[in-house]
Amino acid sequence: MVNEDKNWGGGTWEGTLDWPLSNTSRVYDLAVRYENGMTHHAAHRPYSFELVTKHGDHAYPGGISSAMEFITLGAHVGTHVDAPGHISLDGCVSNGRDIMSQQDARTGVGVGSVEELPPLYGPAHLVDGEKIFGREMTPKDGFGAEELEEWFATRATPAKDSIVLFRTGWMKFWEDSDRYLGREAGLPGVKLSGAKWLSDRGVRAVGADSVNFEHKPELTVPSLSVHVHLLVEKGIPIMESLNLEQLAADEVYEFFFAASPLRIGGGTGAPIRPLAFVAL
Repeated sequence: MVNEDKNWGGGTWEGTLDWPLSNTSRVYDLAVRYENGMTHHAAHRPYSFELVTKHGDHAYPGGISSAMEFITLGAHVGTHVDAPGHISLDGCVSNGRDIMSQQDARTGVGVGSVEELPPLYGPAHLVDGEKIFGREMTPKDGFGAEELEEWFATRATPAKDSIVLFRTGWMKFWEDSDRYLGREAGLPGVKLSGAKWLSDRGVRAVGADSVNFEHKPELTVPSLSVHVHLLVEKGIPIMESLNLEQLAADEVYEFFFAASPLRIGGGTGAPIRPLAFVAL
């Protein structure tokens, strides 16, 4: 259940979930670091940081001083979530809502905004592409229904309201912007058949370590069919640029996930700080 009262305090979710056992002893931070010069998609404004007030600039009694910064960034830069209003089809976002007449440069999108998203939490699964293919993935590789059936044949299958994250191994190229962004040859990712496999099981959210989430095998060919299916047709949020390397290294494939977007009025996306809780 989502509460969309703007004066209340953001979206809420209600349901029955098993919180991690009391012996939970490890928490993984799945976010990338925000810093000047960080990798960002050309379609989005880059991150910028400036320490505008330094310690000593203004002195308070008793030797106290303070420092403050100014930051700017696109909502789809770094580890973030795509809200349903990020993508439209024939002028409509999720649930067939018209978006063309409900958008403004100063107030954002009136429907499908990131404010509609409740906290994203629940039982989660990691799908490791390098394990599936037995090698490093290439832009020609994708996660289709066949790959998901293979991966989950010997593992617990995602259930309704679960979260599924995909590791392509592309986070290893985070410092190499051209390669990470697929400017050289495209990107591995989730295929449309894989997205439908996930939505058929009622997943709450999906995510990947890549900037595009979906499979983009050719650099010059637009690839948004997966975004359309998940965001527009099913209202399933997409998380991108998750750092899944340590989870994969430790072979953690099932865990409890928690993240929440910044409450940006009218935003089509927002930064998140995703966490994976693991009971050992």
